[in-house]
Amino acid sequence: MKCIIVDDEAKSRSMLKTLCENYCDGLSICALAASVSEAIELIAEHAPDLVFLDIRMPVKSGFDLLEYYDTIPFEVIFTTAYDQYALRAFKYSAVDYLLKHIAVDELKAAVERARSMLGHGEKTEQLNLLKEAINNEKINKIALITLDGFTFVRFNEIVRCEAQGNYTSVFLSNGNSLLITKTLKHYEEILVEKMFFRIHKSHLINLNFVRRFIRGKQGLVEMNDGTQIEVSFRKRDALLKRLAALS
Repeated sequence: MKCIIVDDEAKSRSMLKTLCENYCDGLSICALAASVSEAIELIAEHAPDLVFLDIRMPVKSGFDLLEYYDTIPFEVIFTTAYDQYALRAFKYSAVDYLLKHIAVDELKAAVERARSMLGHGEKTEQLNLLKEAINNEKINKIALITLDGFTFVRFNEIVRCEAQGNYTSVFLSNGNSLLITKTLKHYEEILVEKMFFRIHKSHLINLNFVRRFIRGKQGLVEMNDGTQIEVSFRKRDALLKRLAALS
């Protein structure tokens, strides 16, 4: 898998190149670029499979590079110094990123994900969603990673999410469901601000789809689709407060 590293900082380029050469089997670093204009020339020359791309660079940003292409002909892994709050943007869009300073295990995992996604189609919608989220524009959808690619759904289409080991089943308002290759914890972290609440270790629900709360020893939540879900005892009081606030 041919690769180009794009970063305006020489030290960052050199360090990432060394990490890739030492720890990423089957990855060939064919060029290093210090700017968007240089990167465009090198991409045309080498036709890489993967580009490591810094977002914040002088003159033109990483997004400016991607907007140069009508169809992006390579996989992208962003390298970024964004803080934890801003990293939600990457999770919304399912775009891969490495946080500087780069950890070896995270680098290896990102490269393998990129390898598995080669040839899986258009990335423009993912990247547009990422840009909207980073720029704090209003976003109303999320990219869900399925076994064969990505599905984009609106937050108000998700009724509930249920843990399936290291996977998550996402149940939609149209009656369909998706098996997603991320844990429930991953979605809890990015959906809690979108009217979602984790009522149990295995269940994350959209409060907008709650039909009623059924009192009992622990309590049950009945969703609009008729599903009844047990509420964890330690989550019960917090859930009732949230539901009371909604009413």
